[in-house]
Amino acid sequence: MKHLAYVLILVLALSCKNNQKEKVDTKVESTTQNTEKDAETTTNLPFLIDIKSLEKDTSANPIETFKTKATNLATEVIKLNKDNIKDALTKAKDFKNVVITVDNHTIIKLNVNDCKPSGAWSACMPKAEGYIKKGDLAYQNDYANNIIGLPDGQERLLFLFD
Repeated sequence: MKHLAYVLILVLALSCKNNQKEKVDTKVESTTQNTEKDAETTTNLPFLIDIKSLEKDTSANPIETFKTKATNLATEVIKLNKDNIKDALTKAKDFKNVVITVDNHTIIKLNVNDCKPSGAWSACMPKAEGYIKKGDLAYQNDYANNIIGLPDGQERLLFLFD
């Protein structure tokens, strides 16, 4: 009986330790940091100057092309989830251009000074303008939560540009 009690205490202690680790991992996680010049960024990423320029992109998937270029040119890239979006959007207020992509089908540029509370994301979601690719690119102008959808397993990246 004593041995069973020791085993139960050991199992309980180990399970508490794993749960605590999960809570620590919810902080904002930067995936890249670059210090490229602002002029080079806007030249190579016309979407930052003119959102509608994406319609003129002749690549098979303009959103995927943007992600590839932006990963190298952004000052910082943050993988978003429900747990870190509030902190990431607060950090975004310090940057000139802020873009969110969802997988390879959605891209939006944020106006971080105009936001509306979102229950699903538990954050004040900013006004956004961009595109959803449903065969053709469909223009969107709404609050970010209405464009990027509900929190789920899709890859959402926040690109921060000086």
